[in-house]
Amino acid sequence: MNTAGLVLAPGPAGRCDDFRVGGAVVHAGADSQWRMWYYCRDRAFDRDAPPTLGSGRVALATSHDGVHWQRVDGPATAGAVLDPNPDPAAFDSLHVGLTDVTRHDGAWWMWCFGGDRTVSTTEAPAFAGVKGLAMRSGLARSTDGVQWTRVGGALFDIDADAVYAAWPNAVHDGAQWVLQYTAPSRDMKHARTRIAVSADGRTWTKRGDMIWADGAPDHAITGIITRHVLANPLQGGRRWLMVYTGTDAAHRRAIGAAESDDLITWHPAAPGPIFRIGAPGAWDDFGVAATRLVPHQGKLYLYYYGFQSLGDENKARGIGLAVSADGTLANFERALADSIE
Repeated sequence: MNTAGLVLAPGPAGRCDDFRVGGAVVHAGADSQWRMWYYCRDRAFDRDAPPTLGSGRVALATSHDGVHWQRVDGPATAGAVLDPNPDPAAFDSLHVGLTDVTRHDGAWWMWCFGGDRTVSTTEAPAFAGVKGLAMRSGLARSTDGVQWTRVGGALFDIDADAVYAAWPNAVHDGAQWVLQYTAPSRDMKHARTRIAVSADGRTWTKRGDMIWADGAPDHAITGIITRHVLANPLQGGRRWLMVYTGTDAAHRRAIGAAESDDLITWHPAAPGPIFRIGAPGAWDDFGVAATRLVPHQGKLYLYYYGFQSLGDENKARGIGLAVSADGTLANFERALADSIE
């Protein structure tokens, strides 16, 4: 099997991540230590949780170069750093995941999401009766990235026309927090990206849907599932860059990029997807998703979740890395563990 790009596979038996890993959120630290928070499940994880969502527990790995990773043993179950909430009444008591970690006011802020044992009322037949699908977004904070404390409950409720309000990504624009989240239609045929703003990260005002300046591109015509918004590292670009997982008319995934000056109206930053699935037989030949872009020393490091199948538990899956050596969106190449210094 071609494993080009694979930098973190499921862990050893009995660990919190021995079954699934994905959703990498990576920071290249000023202290020369790279940190990767990621969602994980072990084979004993609660089978009531929706099987194909990027959630379970949260774990941490560190690296000296962004390519070679070592797992960190955290204080939660089987080495995780964050478990589902032990309070059965909490919104994230069945499963928890994350989409973003930001550095603010001397601490790490984790923008997470999760679900409880409520049975979903979605109009999509394939998801009828699924527990934990009515997901909400939340916040946890840490001073060291290992010990996490939840800050209150859900940030806001699910919109009346949506199945969930999850996969949050937040940036501070200098005046306020601007958060984007995924709110799929009741029939699960379109994933809308919606925006909320806050002065303190706890009290939120919703601002409606993100806008495509000239209409959604074909590879995101049915929406965006996950996204990463950051200060634009590209020369001559707009203020903000978003790297996202888009779905086309057939709901196939690809990774695209867009730019914005106001975090509301977005313009394509490339004429098509910037990254696609691997070649037949590769570990990531069925899907690539859950992106994270890290500018570092003139290069762009693109972390992604790759998989051979959504439902087959015996197929390969893991966290991948592609690198653009010239710092542009046009030349991402899957990394090999011995190819980057």
